[in-house]
Amino acid sequence: MKKRFCFVVFAVLLVFASCENPKRKAINLKQEGIDLLYHNEFNPAIEKFEESLKYNDQDAETYYNIGNAWFGLKEVDKAFENYTKAIETDSTFAQSYINRGRIYKERGDRDAACRDWLRAEKLGMKSIREETKFCK
Repeated sequence: MKKRFCFVVFAVLLVFASCENPKRKAINLKQEGIDLLYHNEFNPAIEKFEESLKYNDQDAETYYNIGNAWFGLKEVDKAFENYTKAIETDSTFAQSYINRGRIYKERGDRDAACRDWLRAEKLGMKSIREETKFCK
């Protein structure tokens, strides 16, 4: 009886140990994607980020990083979509405004670029002042 009880307890502990918290899984996958992005491995990074979104689709930073990977692949429209999704997910995620503003600038839409850059500056991004000085 004692052996059986110990086996059941061990089995239950093993099951719980193998169950990973979904938010933790999302964070781990996002970190793997960031590492790949850092090494300019854009397609595998996108795969990791998109897998991360399966566990937490409300993470603006993940959408931002997907945008950066697409930008690295010179897929500017896809980058723009993901920066926008990051902003829709968290309207205070300033880095997405900066990068989306740069795409607006490339497209020749200075007003939209300035709106995004001024918003990023208002959110505390001091590094954008070089761009925003032409917007005021």
